Order: sequence, then structure tokens, then C-alpha cells
Amino acid sequence: VYTEMTDRFGTVPEEVSSLLSLAQIRIICRKLNIASIKEHNGIAAIEFAKVSDISVNKVLRLIAESAGAVKLNPSKPNMIFLNTGKIGLKEKSEFIREKLEKII
Repeated sequence: VYTEMTDRFGTVPEEVSSLLSLAQIRIICRKLNIASIKEHNGIAAIEFAKVSDISVNKVLRLIAESAGAVKLNPSKPNMIFLNTGKIGLKEKSEFIREKLEKII
């Protein structure tokens, strides 16, 4: 869709790019059985449904490769936390999408 929009209309505004990234995140959430994603003060909390079928090894590799940007909380074992920091909406949605794609 992004390529078609660029071909037809030229440079895509940042808001449209963010919207397309959010659509990709929704698709990934369905694949991973993610119940919710909530972002507050630069931290995205990703809650997996109780029946999620994710690879623990992929999650551990993501944490190891993230240089502290991805963390677990022992009191919330069905969640991972992404430190998005103070970045724009486009960058934030792309960051979250990139991290989730690594555990598909």
C-alpha cells in the first residue's frame, strides 16, 4: 500500500506513514496474540494474551540485542516493556513494529 501511494501521490505525509505502521502493528498483534499495547511516558507495555504462542528464545534474543530498550518485569510475566523514549509518532510506531517483527 505504501509503495502504491508513493507511486500515485508522491511523498507520503508522516501521519499516513504512521497510520500504515500502526496497521502493520495490528497485523503482528493478531499473529502473536497480543492483548494490548499501551504507551506512556516513553514506555510501551505489550501484554500477551494467556494463549499466546511465542518463542521464548526469540524474546530472550530480542532482550539481549536491545541494549536495555526491551525489558521484562517479574511481577507481570505476560508483558514486555519497550523503552521508546521521547521520539515522534512515526519513529515510535516503526520502533515497536521492528521489535515485534523479531519475535514472530
